[in-house]
Amino acid sequence: MSKLSLRPLTAEDEQWLYELERDPEVMRFTDRGPQTLAQIQVQMPDLLAGYDDPEGLKLWVVEHPILGSIGTAAFYRGESAHYEVGYKLARRYWGQGLGSATMAALMNWVADHHPDAPLVAEAFEQNAASARILEKFGFRCTRRHFNEQRQLWDLTFERPAIEALPLSV
Repeated sequence: MSKLSLRPLTAEDEQWLYELERDPEVMRFTDRGPQTLAQIQVQMPDLLAGYDDPEGLKLWVVEHPILGSIGTAAFYRGESAHYEVGYKLARRYWGQGLGSATMAALMNWVADHHPDAPLVAEAFEQNAASARILEKFGFRCTRRHFNEQRQLWDLTFERPAIEALPLSV
């Protein structure tokens, strides 16, 4: 498996991000539905500014050394004292182990920049593959609740800080 890298989103990624997030299957397991180009254009300034804000959303483009840009990974302050992590991949890259590789890249970034941060992640109950990946990285399901907006059962996963529970994948 090739090692993936994370790079900051740039203004030049606007069309690429739209292509990723307009796919209903990619967005099926997120809290947002498919995005329009106009929605992406409205979001871009905040997405680009997040890198300068210590508490802001960090949305990276996930880069494969051969395949190029395959998805996004996110790190941000959640509603609690925890930080949230998440990722999404273009549909053509599903089922190839790239979700685990993306999570590994993201968790390595967390280990380098926020090793003392307790983490949370959300996954819809129907998304068993993402739940397995989260568990592989030390996350444990702590809550099951109904997401009224998406009309799906939502699972909350929590993980101690990396310094308290090191990575072992």
